[in-house]
Amino acid sequence: MRTKKQWRYVRYLRIILWVSVLFLMLFLDVRCAGYIVTWQQEMEQVCQVQQGLQKQNAERLLRPLLEEVECFPVQRAKGQSVSWGFDDGYGEGRSYGGRRSHEGIDIMPVSDDRKQIPIRSVSDGVVEQLGWLELGGYRVGIRTKSGLYFYYAHLEEYAPGLQKGDRVQAGALLGYMGDTGYGPEGTRGKFPVHLHFGIYYDKDGEECTVNPYYLLQYLEKNKV
Repeated sequence: MRTKKQWRYVRYLRIILWVSVLFLMLFLDVRCAGYIVTWQQEMEQVCQVQQGLQKQNAERLLRPLLEEVECFPVQRAKGQSVSWGFDDGYGEGRSYGGRRSHEGIDIMPVSDDRKQIPIRSVSDGVVEQLGWLELGGYRVGIRTKSGLYFYYAHLEEYAPGLQKGDRVQAGALLGYMGDTGYGPEGTRGKFPVHLHFGIYYDKDGEECTVNPYYLLQYLEKNKV
């Protein structure tokens, strides 16, 4: 037979156990609710990417984009919590080199200093193009396994040792944000420091571009 003291002890243990279980359930409910909200927000952004692709009849790119793209192309500069901003400038008019439309999104830095903000590959792939281009300055072109081509332009300089034909992984340093281009090699200062980011793909044997804006929004929220 248990004594009164022992029964009180057992009662206290039961109370502690039930309180612990209650707190655990509340904790799990809060965590699950947080995960659900995060998941819902991510799915809404994925839907925006899909809708953006549908406007350009490029829905088939959704799967390779989500499978191959792993990070935002711009890395935070040291000591800065926010290092950039961008708007949907895809398709806007450009005049240098003749009338044309803007085939990407310009990611603008908080500060206008060259060689402050690292540019990194959004995906695994092969360095297909590297070097000077009059419109793009010092640029890098990465071809992925699925055939997507990611274009990074106006770099100040390249990552040490980066060469054409190199295989890179998502997150690999490609170079630093700059303001090169619109003239012979070495031209700088024709426009503010920024990264021009573009996406190209093959459509029935023709190279086409797609608006990266909604993908960049998705990456900024989930893959920075």
